[in-house]
Amino acid sequence: MQFFEGTFRFSSISYSSKEKLHNYIRELNTKYWVDCKSKIHISISKITTGNATIIAMNEDNSAKSKDILTVTGQYIEDLSDIARMNELSENVENIVFNEISLSTFENRMREEWFDQLFDDKDAIWEKVHVDGKQYICKERLLEPLSVEKTFNRRYIPKIELDRIRVNNCKSDFTEMPVHYLVIEKTREIQNRINEEIVYELRKAGRISCNRYITISADNYSDLERYNGKIQNLNNLDGGIVIVRLDCLIEGHSIELVRAIYSEQNNYTGKYTVIFNVPEDKKELVNEVKRVCKLWPFVTIENRKLNKKEAITHIKEIASENGVSLSNEECKKILGEIKCCTHDEVNELYRGWYLNTYNIDLNYPQYRKMVDDYYSLNVENRDALNELNSLVGLNSVKDLCKKIINYYELQKLRNRENFGEDSIGMHMVFSGNPGTAKTTVARLVARIMKQKGILSKGDLIEVGRADLVGKYVGWTAKTVQEYFEKAKGSILFIDEAYSLIDDNNSFGAEAINTIVQEMENNREDVVVIFAGYGREMRDFIDQNSGLKSRISFFVDFPDYSNQELYQILELFARKNHYELDNDVYPQFMGALTDIEVKRGNGRYVRNIFEGAKLRQAERLMKLPKKQRVKGLYTLIGEDFGDQQK
Repeated sequence: MQFFEGTFRFSSISYSSKEKLHNYIRELNTKYWVDCKSKIHISISKITTGNATIIAMNEDNSAKSKDILTVTGQYIEDLSDIARMNELSENVENIVFNEISLSTFENRMREEWFDQLFDDKDAIWEKVHVDGKQYICKERLLEPLSVEKTFNRRYIPKIELDRIRVNNCKSDFTEMPVHYLVIEKTREIQNRINEEIVYELRKAGRISCNRYITISADNYSDLERYNGKIQNLNNLDGGIVIVRLDCLIEGHSIELVRAIYSEQNNYTGKYTVIFNVPEDKKELVNEVKRVCKLWPFVTIENRKLNKKEAITHIKEIASENGVSLSNEECKKILGEIKCCTHDEVNELYRGWYLNTYNIDLNYPQYRKMVDDYYSLNVENRDALNELNSLVGLNSVKDLCKKIINYYELQKLRNRENFGEDSIGMHMVFSGNPGTAKTTVARLVARIMKQKGILSKGDLIEVGRADLVGKYVGWTAKTVQEYFEKAKGSILFIDEAYSLIDDNNSFGAEAINTIVQEMENNREDVVVIFAGYGREMRDFIDQNSGLKSRISFFVDFPDYSNQELYQILELFARKNHYELDNDVYPQFMGALTDIEVKRGNGRYVRNIFEGAKLRQAERLMKLPKKQRVKGLYTLIGEDFGDQQK
């Protein structure tokens, strides 16, 4: 079913003539809407001086503007005859109709003019196959279907893609053969998968209606008020329903499922449903299948792929883009990755396609510039992937991702005008030196920028010397200036407990000003206090103002010896070195618990730098021809006595 709206212009008429016109329009509205035998229904819903709003409805999804215009012309011609106003038909050909949603149509029916121009609203709703007194979910319209769309990221399994593209349906309106379960952790990727499904179904003719609805936790209270009945579904033939099962209250998600299952509510509409299930709520999948027991489902999820599956997936993506790849070429794209998700494979392929394949094939003159750009420009790298790739820190990474998801959701709720108070985003990072506190803070800033939580995403690093002034009146002003500089970014205060100073009041002045500025810049600045664990807890506990404004505490554990060796391997790889087999026992022997706690990753860096010096000393004792062979290899001997 389709709805259209257009504006019809006519010469100005007197007030008395307008009153008579209302009576004629009521008569014609009944004829052209309620008693109409054709599929296209026409009515005038509003009249102002020189203008009339025309509403049209088509019972299926095949009407063109010219079809609507033809019936409108007949309507206006009849109105001209009975009203004896020949000037009414002068501008019919200039009417432009735009498709509208059922929600917009409902809004028109609520307007005062509608009551003046229709005798029986219930009869109108009956033609729309909707009970006007029940819940009509807000609808949106799909964008016009483009001729061709290329997806550099593919989520739909190839077997399902092939099934979609074979359309043997003999009728425009039939029950859908399958519905979809999209299991993903982020709303962003869920949306991408939804977009791909809808595009392929529309292209295959399985979706013919431009109207679609999204059901989420926001609809729950309305559904509860109307006994779980969604009226739109009775006329959404060939349409799409997206159901977001990310309700915070247990049980609400399944109530949303029950609301759209046709058998339960006896809907007559024939629509396709896409359930979006958060990755951490996979248990909902079985519940959905239990409620919707007569619906077969195609499941699409960003699951982990082994190397063989990843190669197959890359070949499928490449084929969609007209590129043929061998197994060896796919292995080069994957690099050292042994296990990855569909999304990670898509990202690797897209990076290769844009910056290797396309450059080498079409723009070789840009090869060096592109390589230099991506080696230097971190803004274009996925910061979340970089966070995930850090050695160890699993508890830190998990907590940081939860924190970011929480802030992203709160920002979304504020944008959707929920009227909630703004939230503080301030944190404490505690742990020994070298546990990557600054590195993680820098990545968190970039992730928040990439997700739209922060506008700039820089990391402004400061310490006591930066914040505490030498003279009276300097400190507060200095702190305020740093907060101004950190707007849209993270202000990282290292060894924050050093601000406590018994000798003068300037440190206390800095803390008091920080507390005030944290409150004043809740939405635009994130403050991260960093330092040793025990000292940070004592520092926060001593100031109630600080304690009440800290939302999250993130503890950074010391690295295990195995993780420290992985960090060494990372240093070597980034500096184009290889580690000989005898490095591992020599490195492990060089580690002591005391030194690790003092330095962690920094300690490993010092060992690595020392090994390079010892390698240079060792190689310079060899003949020139032998030096080249070992130029990029570090051996166990290079990790000997680190005190030299």
